[in-house]
Amino acid sequence: MVFSRQENTNFFQNAPQMGLSAVQYARLSAEGLATVESFLDFEEDDLDAAARNLRVAIPAVPAVMDAADPLVMVIPPVPAIPACTMPANCLKRLKIASVAYHYYISIGREPTPANMNFTRVLRSFHIEHEAIKKLAKQTKPDVPVLNKNTPPTKWLESFRDCLYRTYGVRGASLSYVIREEPLVPDEVDDPLEAGSGFGSSGSVLEELIKRLAHNHPLFKSDDAAVSSLLEEAARGTRFEATIKTFTKRKQGRNAYLAIVSSHAGVDKWETIQKDKLNWLMSSKWNGRQNSLEIFTSLHRSAYAQLEEASEYVNFQIPNVHSRVGYLIDNITHNDPDLRAAIASIRLNSNGMRDDFEGAVACLLPVCPYQKYKRTNGKERSQRNISEFSAKAGKGDTGVEYRWYKKPEYEKLSKEQRVELYAWQQSREGKDARKKSSPSSKFPHSKDNATKEKKAMRKTIKSLMAANNKVQQQMDQDMLQIASALAVPKAQVPPGRAAAPPAAAAPIVSVVEGIVQRIADRKRKISDTDDDE
Repeated sequence: MVFSRQENTNFFQNAPQMGLSAVQYARLSAEGLATVESFLDFEEDDLDAAARNLRVAIPAVPAVMDAADPLVMVIPPVPAIPACTMPANCLKRLKIASVAYHYYISIGREPTPANMNFTRVLRSFHIEHEAIKKLAKQTKPDVPVLNKNTPPTKWLESFRDCLYRTYGVRGASLSYVIREEPLVPDEVDDPLEAGSGFGSSGSVLEELIKRLAHNHPLFKSDDAAVSSLLEEAARGTRFEATIKTFTKRKQGRNAYLAIVSSHAGVDKWETIQKDKLNWLMSSKWNGRQNSLEIFTSLHRSAYAQLEEASEYVNFQIPNVHSRVGYLIDNITHNDPDLRAAIASIRLNSNGMRDDFEGAVACLLPVCPYQKYKRTNGKERSQRNISEFSAKAGKGDTGVEYRWYKKPEYEKLSKEQRVELYAWQQSREGKDARKKSSPSSKFPHSKDNATKEKKAMRKTIKSLMAANNKVQQQMDQDMLQIASALAVPKAQVPPGRAAAPPAAAAPIVSVVEGIVQRIADRKRKISDTDDDE
C-alpha cells in the first residue's frame, strides 16, 4: 500500500509518530527520506549519516539569468537551507521504523499506516526485535549426533531445537529453513493481529520462522549453514550416505527431508504410537521396582511421544480423563493409604479425575516404595515376618512362599519373583527354605561338593599317571623291536642263496609279548573307568 501525501506527513511530523518539525522533515526529505517507502533504501547507518548532514547548512543558489537578455531568468534562485539538529528520540524512532519496514517486506507483509504506527505497534515490536538480536549473539548450541542411542525419531526433536537456537545471516532462527511448508501464506489468510507486528504465529520470532521467503538471495547462506550442521550430526554414521548428495551441494533443507523420509517415516511413528499407547494402557506398577514418581514420569514421557507421533500419524491422542484412568487402573499395590488416594481420584475430588498433574500430586505423598530399600544392589522388603505370613503362605502377587524347581520358577512373573526373593531373605523364609529345599533331603552341601571335586581331581591325576606309564613302556618295546631287527648281514659267497636270519623267531616272540601287554593295560584302564 502506497502512503498518501497526508499519511506521509502525519507519519513523520505527528508527535506520537516520528515527531519531526517542518524544518527537520524538509531537510530529511532533501536527504532522500521523504516517504515511508523510502525506508527501503535507508537502514540504521544511512540514518546516522543523514542526521550528521542535517547539522550542515546548505547555502543559497542565486538565479541564473539569460546572457542575451539579463532581465530573463533562466534558473530561479534556491533559498538557503539552514542547519538543524535531529533529536535523539526522533532518530531512534526513525531507526525502529526502518527495521520494522524491512521486517514487513521480508515476511511478505505490506507496510500500512496501521502496522507502522509507533505507539500501538512499533514500540512493542522493538522490544521483541531487541530480544531476538540478543539471542542471536548467544553461544551456538552443540549439534546433537545421530547414533544407536539416538535414532532419527528421537534425534529430530533435538536437532530442531538446535536450529531454533541457532541464527543465520538474516537475523532469524534457522528453523525457517526446514519448516514444513516453504511457501509463505497469503496475508489474506493470515492477517496481522490488531496492534501487533505478527499474525497467528504469536510472536515476531515465530513470524520470521513461518514467513521468511525461501527465494531470498540470503536463503542460500542459511541453507548451507543447515547443511553443515547435518553433516556434523551424521558424520561417520550409516546416515551419512543418505545426505551425502545434498551436503555436497550445500542443500540443508533437502538433506533434512531425506533423513526424515528415509529414517523417520510414517511407519516408524506408527510403531512408536502403538508401543507407547500399549504401555500407557497395560504397564503395571506394584511399588517394588521403582517409585511412583518414576512411574508417573514414564507416563508423561510416553504421552509426550504420542503427541509427537500425532504430527506424522493420524490417530486420537488420549484425553486427560483417559490418561488419569490409565494411571490409577495400572497401580496394583495394596497399600491402604495409596488405595485411599486412588479412591479419592475416582470420586473426582477437587477435579483430579480430569487433571493428570493434580492426580499425581495426590498420589506421590503416599507412595509405598519408601517401605523398601536396596541392599547389595538388590531390593529387599522391610516388612515384618507377620506381614509375610498374613495370607497363609502367599504374597500380594499370589506367589506361594516355598521352594520352587527351575521349571516352576520360570513360570513366575517378574513381580512374583521379586516378592519371593524378598520373602526368602527374611528369617522365616530362610528357615522354610532349609526345610523344603532338596539340599535338606540330599546333603549336597558346599563341603560335600568340595570333597567330590577333590576326589575327581585325584582320579584324573592317577589316570594320567597310568597313561604316561603305558606310553613309556610302549617306547621301550619299540626300542626292543628296533634292536632285534638290527642283525648284521652274513657274508654270502657269490652264486649261493642267503639263509633266513636266525633272529626272525625272537622278533616274533617279542612282538607277541608287546601286543599282549598292551591289551592287558587297556583292559585295566577300562575297568578303572567303569568303577569311577
